[in-house]
Amino acid sequence: MNPQFLIKLSIILYWITLSVSTSYWVIGFLGRRLRFYLLLSVVILLTTAIICRGLAIEYLPLTNKFESFSAFALAAFTVLLFNSKVESYVYRISLFCVGYCFFVAASFFPMKLSYAPPLMLTIWYILHVPISFFCYALWTSSSAAAMARYFSAGDKRQFEQIIDFGFQYGLIAFSISMIFGGLWGYVAWGSYFLWDAKLLWSVIIWFFYATCIHLDYWPEARKFKTPLALVGFMILLTTYVGTSFLIKSSHSF
Repeated sequence: MNPQFLIKLSIILYWITLSVSTSYWVIGFLGRRLRFYLLLSVVILLTTAIICRGLAIEYLPLTNKFESFSAFALAAFTVLLFNSKVESYVYRISLFCVGYCFFVAASFFPMKLSYAPPLMLTIWYILHVPISFFCYALWTSSSAAAMARYFSAGDKRQFEQIIDFGFQYGLIAFSISMIFGGLWGYVAWGSYFLWDAKLLWSVIIWFFYATCIHLDYWPEARKFKTPLALVGFMILLTTYVGTSFLIKSSHSF
């Protein structure tokens, strides 16, 4: 199929998805069934748009800022979709807001066809990057649950469970992603590790969430898990976005 047609189709789907996701602010919080199907349609449309871009370049479509921000938005929306039964307005609006802001921000970058450079043409890149996005989404979910724990009434235990789930499975996913990233680095740059801003912040965020998990072994420190979930989101933004816009890095997308 013609690559230019696929790219145009993906752009049309992007704007349709943006319109549907924007309507979530109006009608998506009215009922569980309604918001589930509305969010499901967002995930399906956005996934289809990303697939079209992948077919156009015949590779993983994570080659520029537009695609990167769109992919992270998809990860955040997907995590929210799986947690759609959580009856907390604060949790839903916090997690959705992050995904929506990245999705809107994607529109400020060029949407044109972009092919992967040679250093990305390896299976390790394909495995490394998508897992990283979903791990970021899980940690964002933890921060949204922390917000809900502070500002929602009723039982707080469900938010503590979401925080723990994001901490644990996000760290597992990130650990796997770092292994693949090291292998990608060896193929692309001849080294498993470089003194690069992105890699340094990746190590920082790994130790941060590893520490958060080990707080369970120190009863007096468990109360700090909720504020640390919010701190973790700031470290996440630095790792994901700051190293591309504020700090010079070989990983700038």
